[in-house]
Amino acid sequence: MLCPDDSSVFLPSSGSAWPEDNLQHQRVWGAASTSCRSLPSTSATTKVFGKYLQPLERTDIILTAIEAMTDASISDKEGASSMLDEAMKDPNSWLTDVPKIMSGIHGNLEHIRVAPARHSVDSLLLLLTNRCPREVVKSLLKCSPPVDSAALAMWEVMFSRLQPLEKVLRELRIELRNQRMRRLFSTVLEDTCILQLTLLAASDVRAKEFAATYNLWRSLRHQSLEMLSLVLQGLVTLSQRPETARKMRVLLEDIVETLESGNEDIQMKALLVFRNMLGHMRRQEASPIALQLAEKLLPLFNHESSQLREFSLRLFREVMQKVAWRHKRQMRKNVRQGLLPLFFHLSDQSQSVAKASGEALLAAAELLKWKQLRHLLQTQQTWRIGECLVVQDRSRAEEYCHQSLPHLKDAQATVREAAVRFIGLAARPLRDQSPEKLAEICRALKALEKDVEPSVSSLASQTVLILRQLIPQHTLAAVVFDKFSPRPGFPPKVAVFDHNLSTVAGFSLGGQRAKGKWQPPKEAGLPGELPDALPFQQPLAAQPTLTWGVLPTEPQLPHWTTKTRRGGGGKL
Repeated sequence: MLCPDDSSVFLPSSGSAWPEDNLQHQRVWGAASTSCRSLPSTSATTKVFGKYLQPLERTDIILTAIEAMTDASISDKEGASSMLDEAMKDPNSWLTDVPKIMSGIHGNLEHIRVAPARHSVDSLLLLLTNRCPREVVKSLLKCSPPVDSAALAMWEVMFSRLQPLEKVLRELRIELRNQRMRRLFSTVLEDTCILQLTLLAASDVRAKEFAATYNLWRSLRHQSLEMLSLVLQGLVTLSQRPETARKMRVLLEDIVETLESGNEDIQMKALLVFRNMLGHMRRQEASPIALQLAEKLLPLFNHESSQLREFSLRLFREVMQKVAWRHKRQMRKNVRQGLLPLFFHLSDQSQSVAKASGEALLAAAELLKWKQLRHLLQTQQTWRIGECLVVQDRSRAEEYCHQSLPHLKDAQATVREAAVRFIGLAARPLRDQSPEKLAEICRALKALEKDVEPSVSSLASQTVLILRQLIPQHTLAAVVFDKFSPRPGFPPKVAVFDHNLSTVAGFSLGGQRAKGKWQPPKEAGLPGELPDALPFQQPLAAQPTLTWGVLPTEPQLPHWTTKTRRGGGGKL
């Protein structure tokens, strides 16, 4: 156990010995040992004892500290981190055996799960890389297997800073050239990709060489997502250089495809590359990239990762601001598709996501020149935004409702509730525009009446009751099948759906044939008790010959062709 006030951990290893003939040395050591427990921290203890230790003993203490970070004790982790931080202030004395320290990091890294402790180890690794890049690369390449999860995590850390990355790539290029007869990584493809990545560290690399490089990386999406992630980390870091970021435009198509990989880590790194690229480009250069990226960002707004949601929302805002005038018309079309997701995520449970969504929605209002929406956002009248969207463009009511339906299944109850509330507003114009869609929406909302969140289920029930009042009460959908007539001259049978679309029944209708068409009896034209009602147990396969009444939505029957008429009763 490594404790801040326990001097025993700093004693030399059992295989070493103090020079007993050095009396002055022993007196100083004894005095330091006696006062150790009164020192305020491990860093102070390190200062007192460090100057009396041999290089091998200092290395042993570094390894002990790294191992202590895997312990369950909080004090052990804090003490170990403090000691590493102090040792890194004097690397010439403490970081002398690079291969041994690298082996210690590799052996313990996956078991270090506390963020401060992991940060200390990452800082140690970056310091070693800056000071001794050749020894670091050689040591890590000797790991078996060369790209296990711990080794990949160490490569990722070294690839995350520009200066260490440039040094590592330079050393990797040398190693790859010197080891032509054997692989450094798991496959020839991975070796080749890393070799191509080393070209990008050169400031004089031409744009077309980027394209040739990424042709190889495309294959990684199917063979090694881990190596693809590492390569993308390299691109993220290299794209911090303005001249390199501008040359990466030729990689646009390939990096865009990685957004559809379904891997959160890869998607985040791809977005980081785009952010860096756009940040180093003038508006005229960035505009076509922004236009293409805007559409690809929309699905990420609903990602299960709050970090990815927030970053995609913030990038969407930057994309809207980067578009040039010649692309604004097309950009407005893309932005309109993102209005509802932006609005719904104002209710995101993550405050940072909700804030990013509000900022993006404000940028959208400015691009679309919707003054009322901008005013509501600036004055934080968010409860009026749903109504504003509907009023701004009533012709899109059905589209809005259709786009809202997937959000009824969102993992966040707050988003589901926002979607239900908005549908209650947007669906009202459908009474005259599309009663069929209105009935479909009622069925979708009815499923939420069993939602685990009481606020969602209650609101869904209320909304269904309100919207059902908008559906014509005398709506019946009936399809007459001549094949159902038992013999010529007998009344045909029909499939009838009530206005709630919750009942499917078979009826034998009376009436007379007039001019080749059936005229149903008047009493059958109204909802309620109809004679001879029998539920259909099997799907109807016969082709319909004519229809009667309003068809609120297309029932699940094969090959329906319909002729519709509003109201009940009357001739067909």
